[in-house]
Amino acid sequence: MVNENLPANGRESVKYRRNCNTLVVLGTGVILYGFWTIIKIAMCLIFGVELFDEEDVAEFGPVGMTFLMVILVMILAVDVFIRLYAGLRARYEGTGKKAGKGYLVWCVWLILESAFSIFIVVPDIIDMNGDFIDTYLSVFMELTSLAMTVEVFLAGISVKRYRKKLKEGKLSAG
Repeated sequence: MVNENLPANGRESVKYRRNCNTLVVLGTGVILYGFWTIIKIAMCLIFGVELFDEEDVAEFGPVGMTFLMVILVMILAVDVFIRLYAGLRARYEGTGKKAGKGYLVWCVWLILESAFSIFIVVPDIIDMNGDFIDTYLSVFMELTSLAMTVEVFLAGISVKRYRKKLKEGKLSAG
């Protein structure tokens, strides 16, 4: 991964290696977070935790609830696919291979998604509505996802810039 013409411990080279490691480790985290969402929903269903209020169930009826569950599964599947793609491509980039810029675009999407999820829960936190532990755990998990994805995005940009400079021969000798 390191160019033979540069010192192995030059400032830019060290930063590059650190960012590559970040892409591998946190790319895995992005993937695992997608599967955590599926596990969380599955555990709610297994242990009989209600996903919807009784009012919603009564309003939508059995057919509407089935339709709602299908939409929920589709949204989760798309989210997992995006996280899997972004995480795998970040890992690929971190191992020194070219991964394209598409995963960075999906990282921006995931960042916006996490920020929106946090924004939605803020009124519940302020008003102390809902289950205290569930609300704060959800915010903590979303903040963790947001931080991971931001780090992957920033490391990906840095790695791409380093490789571009290296290709153009614009890196200093130290």
